[in-house]
Amino acid sequence: MKQFGIIKNNKLVLNNKEGFINDLKLLEGKEVVIKIIERNNKRTNDQNSLLWQWISILSSYTGYTKEEVKELISYKFLQRERVGDDGYNETYLKGTSTLSKKEMSEFMNNVSIWSNTTLNIILPSND
Repeated sequence: MKQFGIIKNNKLVLNNKEGFINDLKLLEGKEVVIKIIERNNKRTNDQNSLLWQWISILSSYTGYTKEEVKELISYKFLQRERVGDDGYNETYLKGTSTLSKKEMSEFMNNVSIWSNTTLNIILPSND
């Protein structure tokens, strides 16, 4: 069950209050977990296109395949931890397709800095 809303004056204003109440009724008497996260504004196509240009450049320089370069930078910069269904922490890789515009910008900034300082490669920008 997923609901959407906005925080105004430290209060949650739901987009569909009736739907939320109906969801609550289905969970009556059960223990629940409430998770509130900022809604993603998905990465842009321009960001994704530029990232793949970078991956191609890094692939040519290192000799790794594009997929291997993508995996490398994902392991380096997109490892996350979360609490699994069993209640224990688990490590996972956040996929670039799930990143918000802001997260993708931060990821690409990290890749650019790493490429420049570690490999001495200055990656192009869209600016």
